Amino acid sequence: MSIKPEYFEYLEHIGSSVTLREFATNLDQPNLITLRHDVDHDIDLALEMSFWEKERGIRSTYFLLHGTDYWDTPLFITKALQIQDFGHEIGLHVNVLSEWMRGKVDSVFKTLEGILEGLRQAGLRVCGISSHGDPLCYQNQFINYWCFSELKPDNPIKTESGLTAEGIPSTDQIRSISYPLSHKIKRGDRSQFPLWSISMEELGIIYDATHTSYDGYFTDSHGSWRHLKNPLRMDLSEGRFQILIHPEHWRGDLKIYFFLSTARSGSKWLSNFLDKATPLCSRHEFSLNHRFENGKLVSEKRTAHGFRYLSGRQDEVRKLLIDSRIWIESQNQDFAETNVYLERFLPTLREVFPEAIFVHLHRDPKDVVRSIMNRKWYDTPEDDKHPEMEVEDWESLSQFEKACWYVRLTNQSLLGSCSAPIVFDIIVHDFKCLGQTLSALGIAVFPRLGEKPFKQIINSNIVNEFPAYSKWKDEHVVLYQGIMWPVIMALGYEVSYGGSSYVQSLGALLKKYVLKRLQHQRNLQENTHKEHQVKKLANIEFRARKTREFFSKGCKIKVTEKGLVIIPSRKTHAFCVLGGGTWYKLRQNQGWLSKIGSHIRGELEAICTGDGFFQLFCLMYDKKGMQIEKVSLGQFRQGDVELKFSYRPRAQANRFNLAIYMNMNEMPESLMLKSLSVEEIFD
Repeated sequence: MSIKPEYFEYLEHIGSSVTLREFATNLDQPNLITLRHDVDHDIDLALEMSFWEKERGIRSTYFLLHGTDYWDTPLFITKALQIQDFGHEIGLHVNVLSEWMRGKVDSVFKTLEGILEGLRQAGLRVCGISSHGDPLCYQNQFINYWCFSELKPDNPIKTESGLTAEGIPSTDQIRSISYPLSHKIKRGDRSQFPLWSISMEELGIIYDATHTSYDGYFTDSHGSWRHLKNPLRMDLSEGRFQILIHPEHWRGDLKIYFFLSTARSGSKWLSNFLDKATPLCSRHEFSLNHRFENGKLVSEKRTAHGFRYLSGRQDEVRKLLIDSRIWIESQNQDFAETNVYLERFLPTLREVFPEAIFVHLHRDPKDVVRSIMNRKWYDTPEDDKHPEMEVEDWESLSQFEKACWYVRLTNQSLLGSCSAPIVFDIIVHDFKCLGQTLSALGIAVFPRLGEKPFKQIINSNIVNEFPAYSKWKDEHVVLYQGIMWPVIMALGYEVSYGGSSYVQSLGALLKKYVLKRLQHQRNLQENTHKEHQVKKLANIEFRARKTREFFSKGCKIKVTEKGLVIIPSRKTHAFCVLGGGTWYKLRQNQGWLSKIGSHIRGELEAICTGDGFFQLFCLMYDKKGMQIEKVSLGQFRQGDVELKFSYRPRAQANRFNLAIYMNMNEMPESLMLKSLSVEEIFD
């Protein structure tokens, strides 16, 4: 969760502060404030707190508690170093006498020596301590700093009684500790520990928090200032003051961000960065692709095949968004989602997430269009995976025109719906700019955690048949500019195209294109009643086939009177190849021949049982019969009857095959294939 807004009132009131080390060693300075944090439970909240303090010029000391759950996490040291990098001090929140009392350690000195050595070898400059108020301190009557010889007062029986476990005077009898007359503490196995017997100097410790010189001490113990005065109501301009704030008491309300964009605009890269380098739990395209069933979160890809079907079912969309919200609220962490599909459902999204912050992520449109073309959007008339835009004569538009209109209209919608923009072209190359942009949105960024994800290349195109903008055909340039120029200007990219003078230079090309486009429209009208040439490639009734015709792995297959039954072993991923050959290789005449200038459409009839699903894959092979690419054609789960699919062959593919694939983590109990129809359509 984020930090309460009230916390920032304290930072503003404090104005500036120093670390406890500076406070303890600069006794000649009469007016100083030191801010201290005892991190009892949540280092992530402390890390976020340290960022915002750094942004406001506040320097403080974070005392990290050994023996906590966060102490042994993989990124503990990295997070502690990040707090130190922000200009703060790292200290040790000592709880060693409590661990001794519980029997977890026998040598108090060696335990502290090992802890401090490990921290220092990692690069943490630890020289100060504070005592943890463990419940055992009150139960067994001791304070954790009583082990240090340098802190022993002249008369501990007199001066150490009546203190809290933090070492400050208490007016609450329940939170008051009595010093033992024996100067020893005992545990259940009758072992005794002599108090004041360990040297701070030998451990390299130069101060204890409560044994520094101050005029005023404030603590929010147990989440309030009820034991001492509230520093927000005190004049801190003159005097030496120590303020103790526990991060866990300042956890704020849930914050939700949606980073919305067109496809191929860096959304997956940004989500990975947000999840790894900020306080946010970030997911890429989470909503609509998960549902709750019997109290469990179930993954179900809905923003791929059949997306247009989902677009027309607003009630179902609303239910899926509510399911997402239930999961998000259960995470106890601020949340971000990057999503290229939710723009289609903005009114419903705002209804379910009224307090969310909506951010428009965008990229130079020419790069988006190129990437979409290489991802084969709108490559067949039967394409149901991608949004259909409200453009006149949509079905008659070329693949390139559809891509351009999608990019234009989606960006225009987001320009009018989001509160802030993020420019992918800039942030992907400039870490500092990325940090400043996210900070302006109220999101802390941790450079130590962000170095690796910032440099990662995620979800890049494998196929790059469609060239870069500088190599586009004149027809594509004119089409692109004619459709895209309004949004190019609205997004601020016009300078990179040469501005208005560049548009004027397109006049001749535009005239040439208009004539060509008019001829294209005449051809469409003339061919309205002409049917496309259709060639049947396969018409398989699986019940009439032999088991040996299908190659399978990780599953058992059996031909029955009703069809081909496939039962996965559930020990590994499983697949069954339908057109002969194996997953990775075809021999001559296996699979089906690919032809440029045509596209494939088909229909698979099947029955699936259990909670999982299977995918239908198209496998592509070169002239030597080696697999060069695979494309998912759709998912099938219990309740589905048929899977309709379409596919346009890649230029480099000589043959293709179809295969059933089952992921080990989401397998159905069984499935039965009844029939498969495959046709080749010549455009």
